[in-house]
Amino acid sequence: MEHQVTQAEISRAKILHSVLLFDFIVVHVFVFVLSLSLIQTTLIPITLMPILSIILLGNVIFKANRARTRETSTFVLCHNLLAAKRAKLFFLLFFVTGTLTTLLVMGGPQLGMSKITSWALAVGIGQLPFMVALLVLVVMEFDAEHQCKDGKIPAAALALHSAIAKA
Repeated sequence: MEHQVTQAEISRAKILHSVLLFDFIVVHVFVFVLSLSLIQTTLIPITLMPILSIILLGNVIFKANRARTRETSTFVLCHNLLAAKRAKLFFLLFFVTGTLTTLLVMGGPQLGMSKITSWALAVGIGQLPFMVALLVLVVMEFDAEHQCKDGKIPAAALALHSAIAKA
């Protein structure tokens, strides 16, 4: 659905989508690959990754919640609400798969599993679904940012705004 929006509204609406894309691509792809290559020498990148991600996701959720009461533009509010919904979904996914992976890697040998088995289960059950979901979220966020640039509101964002307006 297209709306008449100003360039300032487009810039404000695009900010949270850009933060999410930065978190998804830079933090979870590049820093993850960096941490895998350095895991034998240092644990700093692997511990930095969740800290950065939680800060960025929290920022998106906080700003979107603040926009509910302060934002006057429906266009900006819809895009902020959509970004917050995806940030919450990603945070839940990140927490569940991260916890599962950590438990399997750290606790697998204590449960009698070999190191190879625990790592294989951690990657296959914990990280593979996470990476697939991450890819889907990256595509969805690129699409939302593109629609934002064109002055469009995605149907999912409009539905979120309608649900809030009714409440």
